Amino acid sequence: MATKDAAEIQLIPVGELAPGQIGAIRNQLKNAVLAIACNELQMTSDRMVVRDTDPDVDLDYALVDWNEQTGATGSAYETWTTGTMGDQRWVVIYGLQDDADWQSCTAVKFNIGGADRVIWTLQQLNAEDGLTGVSPGGVVIPPNAPYTISRYVRSINTPTHLVLKSFTIEPRGKTLSP
Repeated sequence: MATKDAAEIQLIPVGELAPGQIGAIRNQLKNAVLAIACNELQMTSDRMVVRDTDPDVDLDYALVDWNEQTGATGSAYETWTTGTMGDQRWVVIYGLQDDADWQSCTAVKFNIGGADRVIWTLQQLNAEDGLTGVSPGGVVIPPNAPYTISRYVRSINTPTHLVLKSFTIEPRGKTLSP
């Protein structure tokens, strides 16, 4: 599921956002996707959980956290993680942070349901802003959808440490029962 307007899926450096705008973007996305999830599952919001995304459980990432990786290819997209979203689970990715000392990864591509939905270019992110960007439209991976998240690696054997800013929406008891 992607946003309706391509202008809404751009990655905006956090330094260009007004105070409180990141939280407003996250909350707007949460409310919109929570309404979709409640409607599709015929559940009220009090039966749902909104939690931080767990990279290995929710996105089939090879590690428990967004750990540093070294690119095996140069000047090409490499699969960062791939899988099929779990049943009754939505992952919403609203931003990204590059924790590396040197930007060896210059873009991230989201293929959802067999089609490229979003490509975020990271070179506009500023070191003063912690190399962090936010997308007003976010990227939503709906239940049972195949997905591949790829990163464009500029230099072979150069470490990258990208962190996806995201949350997961699912029924209570699926992972957590708060």
